[in-house]
Amino acid sequence: MALVLDVARFKYPPHWIPLKILWEGMNYVDEATGRTRGFLLVSRPHREPGLLYTLSCKHESWINIAKFLIDDVPLLLKSEDVKDVHQVVSIIVSSLPSKSEQFIKWVAEIRRREDGGPSLSTEEKARLAIKEEVLKQVQETGLFKYVASFLSNSCSRESPDDTDALPVIAASICCQGAEILAGKPWSQAGYSCQVTCMKCLKAEDDKPITMVSGTVVNGNTEQGVDVLIPSSSRKLCSNCSRTSNYMRMHPASTDVLTVLLLSLPSTTWTGIKDEQLLTEIHSLVSTENLPSLLQEEVLHLRRQLQLLKRCQEGKVDQDLGAPHS
Repeated sequence: MALVLDVARFKYPPHWIPLKILWEGMNYVDEATGRTRGFLLVSRPHREPGLLYTLSCKHESWINIAKFLIDDVPLLLKSEDVKDVHQVVSIIVSSLPSKSEQFIKWVAEIRRREDGGPSLSTEEKARLAIKEEVLKQVQETGLFKYVASFLSNSCSRESPDDTDALPVIAASICCQGAEILAGKPWSQAGYSCQVTCMKCLKAEDDKPITMVSGTVVNGNTEQGVDVLIPSSSRKLCSNCSRTSNYMRMHPASTDVLTVLLLSLPSTTWTGIKDEQLLTEIHSLVSTENLPSLLQEEVLHLRRQLQLLKRCQEGKVDQDLGAPHS
């Protein structure tokens, strides 16, 4: 027997039915879609969710960016006579469409200030530790060094701009967090973050934890919001407040851009004519060479990129299958 908890409880109160009948009901073909109804298995995650990066289609430019990454990059690499990894990185980053920084985001954890305290809960520490481990694994990849070198050189040619400093971004995150906590995501209700301050908390192992606290105002109401920031052990281009005009985010532009390149389909690089370079690129971007946490992160982003491509082509109902490794 199976317990059926229908969402339309006012019409269909909870009831028990034989498993065979439940299966037949799910196996029924819906005339509207021509497909069976099916089922979804939901289970507790084997570990605390630690997603650090995600693709975003909130900005309208996502269509052009998704097309560029999937369709245009392979053609660029095929048409150019690239000789080394530095040139590959330069070609891709220099050709990124405008607003590319809006396409891939790092996922921040937020909480109401009154729900928190001077220290983090065990669950918060576990999630933050996973995010920091993913960040560390990104920085230990071979590709990261090439991206860091390119952005460092680009940085020296850019004029400073404080609009992408962490406190400014954190203020935006606080506003988004207040909207979500109020049950009004992406609303136009006029949230504004008037005050932000950086805090450095001490964990039980004396490891410093970075937190940004903001006061968000909406009309006559105020909401205190805390943002937990994954920390990085590396600091690049310390004399520059802006790493490049292409990707400007935290924890760092270098990390985000490295993950984006790792998340490109494996077929992206097949047009490279130099066999030695192609072998080197494959060794840098192959998911088989990545630690398990980072591998999960990259494969998740590849699925997202593949789904956005399907959306762009109007083929979202097709079976996405597993992303290429």
